[in-house]
Amino acid sequence: MEYEKLLIGVGATRAGLKPVLPRVLRGVSGVEHRFNMLFTDGARQYAFDIYESIRDFEVVKSYLKKFDTGASVFLVCPTENVSWEARSLAVGYDMKILSPESIPVFFALEPMSPQRSLD
Repeated sequence: MEYEKLLIGVGATRAGLKPVLPRVLRGVSGVEHRFNMLFTDGARQYAFDIYESIRDFEVVKSYLKKFDTGASVFLVCPTENVSWEARSLAVGYDMKILSPESIPVFFALEPMSPQRSLD
């Protein structure tokens, strides 16, 4: 998990994003949502949830955070142990699942600015 955090931190910094600490956003419901990594470009928040494996439960959990906070939420799975159902739900919820190999490519291909969001 530390390797993935390093990749995300480097990619986000190169993309011009600033880390948000603590990594907590308060949703419109009033609930505080915690993320493994959280960044901002000044206008939007980009959150990363890291899971050892991803099933439908993890996707729904992250989607609820996305829905409540309005942040762009991305799921990261170091082991690439992702169920078919989870992949399908992520597509339906307009969320991306990243692996260690796809993190650098993700940041290289996805410009992050207030004018163009990742959602």
